[in-house]
Amino acid sequence: MRQGTGKDGSISIVVLMCHAPIVIPAIGGIRAAACTTTTRAMTKIAERIVVALPDLLVVVSPHTPRHANAWGLVANDRLVASMARFKAPDVIVDLPGAPDGRRLLLECCRRNHVALKEFDLPTLDHGAAVPLWFLQSCAWRGPTMVVGMPQCPDDHRPFGKALLEAARESGQRWALIASGDMSHRLTRDAPAGYHPNAAKFDRFIVDGLNSGRPLRIDDVDEGLREIAGEDVVDSLLVAEGAIATEARCREVLAYEGPFGVGYCEAVLHAASESQR
Repeated sequence: MRQGTGKDGSISIVVLMCHAPIVIPAIGGIRAAACTTTTRAMTKIAERIVVALPDLLVVVSPHTPRHANAWGLVANDRLVASMARFKAPDVIVDLPGAPDGRRLLLECCRRNHVALKEFDLPTLDHGAAVPLWFLQSCAWRGPTMVVGMPQCPDDHRPFGKALLEAARESGQRWALIASGDMSHRLTRDAPAGYHPNAAKFDRFIVDGLNSGRPLRIDDVDEGLREIAGEDVVDSLLVAEGAIATEARCREVLAYEGPFGVGYCEAVLHAASESQR
C-alpha cells in the first residue's frame, strides 16, 4: 500500500456489482449473449474504479465464509481464485493483499466495537472473485481486501462507518465494491424456484437507486426480502455506512434478470475531481 499523500483519506468510489459467474464470457459460453448488458456494465464499472486511482480496493462479499458474531477479513498475502468449478480453469484471479490496510481496519473496528477477525482463505468465493476478475481485466493490480459478513443479523452500517474511518486515517483513496445479486426467484427455472412477487423486490431496489433520494436500503420489507431470496441488502447497508454524506446513488448502469436472478450494477458514490 502506498504511503498517504498528506491529504485526508476517503472512500472515493463505492459501487454495486453482481457476482454471477455466468457474466464472465468464458464461463457463460453460448449463454453469454443473454447477459451482455450485465457483462458490459461490469466492465464499465471496473474501468470507473481504475480511473478513480484508488490506493486500495475493498470487496464485501455475502459468500465469503461467515463467523457467527464477527466480520471476517481475509488475511492472505495473495488473494487468489480459480473458476475451475465453473468449468473455466483458465479464469483466474491473483491480486496482492493489503496488510497495512488490514491492520488499520482491525484497529478502527476495535475502537468502534465492531467485531472483526482475520482468517486465511485458500481460494476466494465467487462473491469476491467475479467482481475482482473484472477489475483485474481492467488492469487493477493494487492492494486488495476481501471482507465477509457475520452470521448475526445486526445492522451492517457500523462496519461501513469503521471502513470509512480506516480510509480517512490512511490518508489514501479507497474504493469499495458491494457485491450482491438481487432476487433469485424471478422465473420458473430460477435457481431458488419461482415466486410471483420476487420481481417486486428488484423493482423496489432499482427504483430506489434511480430516485436520487437517500438509499434507506433497510426500508425494504423483510417479508419481501425472504420471498426474493436476495443477497444484496446487507452489502448495500455496508455501502450506506461507508458513504460520508447521505447515500444517494449516482448512476444505475444496468439491471436484468436473464436466468431468474436479478443483476444490477450501480455507482453509489463517486468523489468529484476536486476531492481526489
